[in-house]
Amino acid sequence: MGLDYIRRDTGKPWRKRWNGGLDRLKSPTLFDLSITEASHRVTVELAPGARVSIGDTCLVERSSGELAVTKGLHAVGRIRNPASEINAAVATGKGFVEAHVTHVGLFGDTAEVNFK
Repeated sequence: MGLDYIRRDTGKPWRKRWNGGLDRLKSPTLFDLSITEASHRVTVELAPGARVSIGDTCLVERSSGELAVTKGLHAVGRIRNPASEINAAVATGKGFVEAHVTHVGLFGDTAEVNFK
């Protein structure tokens, strides 16, 4: 089983069958993913009486131990105990990041924001 088997079953001298195989592996296929930017989705605890709608633009900024979310001049809510990658994304934006509201909770006490 080996080279004798290959020669006997193909009927012609053996040659490399992997020619171009590495190039075929590197070429894009239907299932390839191309991620261009990292996106973060975070749940915001909305302040009492704060109103946000899907598609609204907010600012996420650093505050003492948490992140504050503002819409215009009004405080909208807070992100408590943010993950380190979210803190790093805000730090990359010099302490401010623009976020877009993607979902508002059923009772209006939470919202999800998405930022890059």
